[in-house]
Amino acid sequence: MAKMKVLSSARKRAFDSVPKLTKEATIGYFTLDIETKRILNKMQSDVAKVGYLVSKAYFQAKGRFFESSRFLEADIKRATKALGRKQAIDFTLYTPDKASRHKKQILAQHNWQALTSDTLSILALHANSLVDIRMNKEDILFTLVSSCWIRRIEIPSYNQLVDIISTAFQAYEVRMLGRVNESLPSKKKKALLSFFNLHSHLYSVRELKRIDQGLGQRSLNQNAQILQLFGEQFYALLPTYKKIELTDAAIHHFADAIYLGNNDEIRRLKNDNKQSLFYLSFIYDQFYKRQDFAADAIIKVVKQFTNRASGNERAKRDEQRVTTLEANKTILNSAKDAKRVLELVLSITKDKALSFEERNERAHQLITAFFSAENPDFDKHLERVGNSIVKQTTHADYYRALFENSIKLQRMLGALVTSMSFDKKSKNQPLIDALNYYLSKPKTIDDDAPRAFLSKAELLHLDAEDDINPLNKYRAFLFMSIAKGLKDKSLTLLHSYRYLQTPSYMISTKEWANHRQRLLAAASLEKFADGYAVLKRIGESVTHRFNNVSARIKKDDNHHFTVKEDGSWRIRYPDPEFSIAKFIPTILGASRSVTIQDVMFEIERHTEFSNCFRNRLPRSGNTEVDIRLLFATILSLGTNLGHTELARASKLFSEKALKDTENSWVSIANLQRANDCLVKTIQSLALPTIYNESDGRLHSSSDGKKVVVNVNSLLANYSYKYYGKEQGISVNSFLDEKQSFFHVNVLTSSDREAPYVLEGLVSSKATITEDEIIEHYHSTDTHGYTEAVFAGLHLMDVSFAPRIKNVHEQTLYAYGSQSTSKHFDSPIAPKTQINKKLILDNWDDILRLMASMKLKRCSASQMLKMLSSSERDNTVYRAFKEFGRLLKTHFILNYIDDEELRQKIQKQLNRVELGQKLADKVLFGRNGKLQVGLHDEIQLVMASNTLIRNMIILWNYLFLSDYCLSLDTFEERDSVVKSISTGSVISWAHINFMGIYEFNPVASSQFKSTLKQMRNVVL
Repeated sequence: MAKMKVLSSARKRAFDSVPKLTKEATIGYFTLDIETKRILNKMQSDVAKVGYLVSKAYFQAKGRFFESSRFLEADIKRATKALGRKQAIDFTLYTPDKASRHKKQILAQHNWQALTSDTLSILALHANSLVDIRMNKEDILFTLVSSCWIRRIEIPSYNQLVDIISTAFQAYEVRMLGRVNESLPSKKKKALLSFFNLHSHLYSVRELKRIDQGLGQRSLNQNAQILQLFGEQFYALLPTYKKIELTDAAIHHFADAIYLGNNDEIRRLKNDNKQSLFYLSFIYDQFYKRQDFAADAIIKVVKQFTNRASGNERAKRDEQRVTTLEANKTILNSAKDAKRVLELVLSITKDKALSFEERNERAHQLITAFFSAENPDFDKHLERVGNSIVKQTTHADYYRALFENSIKLQRMLGALVTSMSFDKKSKNQPLIDALNYYLSKPKTIDDDAPRAFLSKAELLHLDAEDDINPLNKYRAFLFMSIAKGLKDKSLTLLHSYRYLQTPSYMISTKEWANHRQRLLAAASLEKFADGYAVLKRIGESVTHRFNNVSARIKKDDNHHFTVKEDGSWRIRYPDPEFSIAKFIPTILGASRSVTIQDVMFEIERHTEFSNCFRNRLPRSGNTEVDIRLLFATILSLGTNLGHTELARASKLFSEKALKDTENSWVSIANLQRANDCLVKTIQSLALPTIYNESDGRLHSSSDGKKVVVNVNSLLANYSYKYYGKEQGISVNSFLDEKQSFFHVNVLTSSDREAPYVLEGLVSSKATITEDEIIEHYHSTDTHGYTEAVFAGLHLMDVSFAPRIKNVHEQTLYAYGSQSTSKHFDSPIAPKTQINKKLILDNWDDILRLMASMKLKRCSASQMLKMLSSSERDNTVYRAFKEFGRLLKTHFILNYIDDEELRQKIQKQLNRVELGQKLADKVLFGRNGKLQVGLHDEIQLVMASNTLIRNMIILWNYLFLSDYCLSLDTFEERDSVVKSISTGSVISWAHINFMGIYEFNPVASSQFKSTLKQMRNVVL
């Protein structure tokens, strides 16, 4: 079996080498605890004792055992010293038999399992499950290592792990190809392999691969036709899909062969089953994606029509306001006159001095005079005002505008609706009935037409007698209801990535019941298993904080807390010590201008991040990328220049070479790996630690920025406030306190950032969390805050610390009724107590939801959006929010009482906002307006942009570290470091973005010091 290359040679050597123990680690590993002393006391020779102690130290550090010949002399001396021996030890006497016995003792002492055929089988099963979801081979290796630590299994060698992974990949491929061969008849296989040729007379390959983002009638109808084509292919192949059982991740992986390659390359593959697997995945992926895009288009088009109808209603109202002004004046004057006449009539009727006949005559004369003096157009004015009131209360102009555009709406969306696969088991069954009726293509609305999906107001307008065809009214209401149902998930699709029923995305109840403990362990949720204990602990802490904070307020110890006359409270926000204008720009600005490609090659020299890029094409091709081409492609994407402009300006690379490099090497996964490499390098440096607020605490933050999209995109929306007359999207960036950008995600401008906060941390927590981190705080502004996010982050061991606008208006919740009665006279009195029963009744489902998100069975942002959209019907989400309310209360009490916490939150948000300005500087091409519209394309641009930002930040750290090392005295160095600590390394004044066209590697390192020196710089 051919050896699979998983790690580079250098990383492989590092993986298999004995651990290099730090000074701090040796103190812990060579300390003689009671159990170790007991074991050593039974040994006769010093050699055995030293050998046992060194083996134990290496095992504790790496979970593995090493041959005694590889033991480092320094560690042997440390072990000898720990045992109190002064004479040298002849370690050649430490025999393999002794090492083997010691290995068993060490494993028993730590309650670990030895590496046996049984434990290797466990790892092989885990590798198979990871290959099923097409996890990257390097990620599989480290996931298996992590699994060994969790399961307490001796960690295999690199070669053993590679054998497990290679076997899993080969077995998976053999299994899949065998299933394809068995389940796909030769006739269907032949048609499948000629898919593009068979339909070339109707559509180009590009049209079949790429979904048109336009919302014009022609684009929508063509998308509907192509969706129908893929639907026919999908249903014809459905028996095959059921037999081969591909995961969504596998579908994406195999479909990439069609997206990235060309027909000739696929045809050159000798194995027709492999070709068939690629085409099967492509058709499946296209059918599911096009279903999702159809749903997106329906929501967006209906929104445009309803916005237009609302605008028409406002315009009509403004017109009517002018035309009814005279009528309103006439009616007002008439009402005043009528009141005076009635008052005179009343006084006459009460005058006892007059006879009945005289009173009657006078009243008659007054009333007759009033009517004779009345405006002859009074009745018309009265009718006009009455009609205006009716129109406004029934929104008649709004509905009429909708009805008048109903035919256009049908022409735009009718074909899409007909081509989609709606789930017959959707929650909104009346809407499903109406859809079935629509698909039967009725020519009129009769008594059989389902009406239960309509509101009372819609029924009145449907039955109103006017000049509009009732069928057009019915269909307008139907399309509006479809859009609403898709948005709130009461209407779902049968074949979709994003519009399935909510339970489809979670771990199934059966799997959860059978493997609950294992899933909790895999998701690191064991300590939350007992919901009652978790809730009680937090509740008691909240009660304690209420008591302490209220007592300090009463004593007037909190000088930033004030109470208004109306009983409400306010908190003042002292500015944090943070300035980007003090010192760093002075140092950096004094240096010569540095081109961005020089920065890239300098960072490559120190990190070798280019090794993170792997060829993603299915065919066997180059295993090493041309670094100059790679960097040019990343710059082309990350600066938004585009391949055409960069090729024209540089004259070194053709546009085709840049596009081919993007297809082959630049993927979102590759960019994320490279970015992780830079983040870890920044974390390894000593200088960034000056930004650590406290030992053992990590403080990260995230913030969104608006970016204009200059092409058709279903992801982009119009917003005059943010984009003027153009449309755009939001980009959410995540930053740690060492000022490295560890994640970025793309969302529509209408989406809240809150659900994406959870997703960003789920994706990146392993990258930014170091072993010594005890507590992790994450901050956002109000857009990133919801009560559900409080709950989700707590179950991820992250303390949510947002800056909430008008925090004094937030409702505080008590754990028990005692708090509400005890603090009723306090300005921070809780209004009500949380519903503990709701939380505890749904605790198991809350854990299942979190396990699904943490184990990446589903997208965290997608799950939270789906659950919140159907909150009324979803008790799990209501319980999730209820738990978050208690956590929110605990945070706000700390926020009120802790001035330092408020300053830290503000400082961290200042950093991420500064990082967004750097993103704007980097994304300078084409005035910062994106020329791509698909989600994956935009994500690729922003991931490249993030990678460039981190290069600049790392370069700044290297520059400043080198500057510090160049200073002669500790006092000078200490003074500089203190000045740097009050600013930010997110600076770009010294980077020359315009000199990006040469791409010639720097001949030698710019910095005098090495990276190793920078890691150990004395601060």
